[in-house]
Amino acid sequence: METLTVWGYRFAIWLAPRLPQQFGFWLFARLGDLAYLLNRAGRANYIKNLKHVIGRDKPQNEYNRIARRAYQNSLKNYFDLFRGHALDEQGVYAQLESAQGLEYLDQAIALGKGIAGGSAHFGNFNMFVHLTAVHLHKQHEVVVPVERLKPEAVFEIVTRQRAAQGIELVPSDTAGRVLLKKLRAGAILGLAIDLDPTRTGPVVNFFDAPAQLPDGAAVLALKFNAPLILAFNRRLDNNKCAVVIEPPLELERTGDLQADSRAAVEKIARRMEFWIRQYPEQWILFSPVWQEDIDETRQ
Repeated sequence: METLTVWGYRFAIWLAPRLPQQFGFWLFARLGDLAYLLNRAGRANYIKNLKHVIGRDKPQNEYNRIARRAYQNSLKNYFDLFRGHALDEQGVYAQLESAQGLEYLDQAIALGKGIAGGSAHFGNFNMFVHLTAVHLHKQHEVVVPVERLKPEAVFEIVTRQRAAQGIELVPSDTAGRVLLKKLRAGAILGLAIDLDPTRTGPVVNFFDAPAQLPDGAAVLALKFNAPLILAFNRRLDNNKCAVVIEPPLELERTGDLQADSRAAVEKIARRMEFWIRQYPEQWILFSPVWQEDIDETRQ
């Protein structure tokens, strides 16, 4: 099975850049339809998350419609992932309908303290780091901690592919010291802000219910006086991306790291609520986020 998975990744990376773009998005959207039908556990988790966002009083077909759209968006992201290494700078910009806030990247990088960048699993969330690498002409390292894919050979394939885009992937289980070193050297970190697999972040109010959210971006920004910049990227109906890079988050620095990082995470939660509430189908997170749903899954 592992060998089949490895060859499947290799084949997809070979095939995706050769597909006509419009057909590729259509094909991967249909694969998303299939995943929606077959992945019962993921679909159930997604709908639980969705009920926190849009309420529990909607008809079931409304939840199903948004969930199916989210699966389509997720598989379209894989199409972009598999073909990303073949895109040059012009090709990356061709994927954009709009990109707001690039000046905030320029201003932040000029400070020489690196950037703690944060993004949710929202739209084509990989575009933020890809665009950052291209916009800065790969002159500044872009480092992203990720869960180690299995089998290991697949992780190595994806790591090499990302390196071709100017993005360094580091396994999240060993990322701590690497991220500190990279940030001190002026790198841009791409960190998740909506899922905390380590279960070490604070529990904050998120869509009016307690959820444990990651505090990595907040802690790094506070400890090293680096800008904390959030970005959100929507996939439009024409499959182009609308990227919004927000101004650096205003952080409280009282000297109490735990309290200050918690306050930062609460601000991050408000920004996620703003975007996810408007475009729920863009939030493609199929793991439980809220404490009550996690507790129910464990039972």
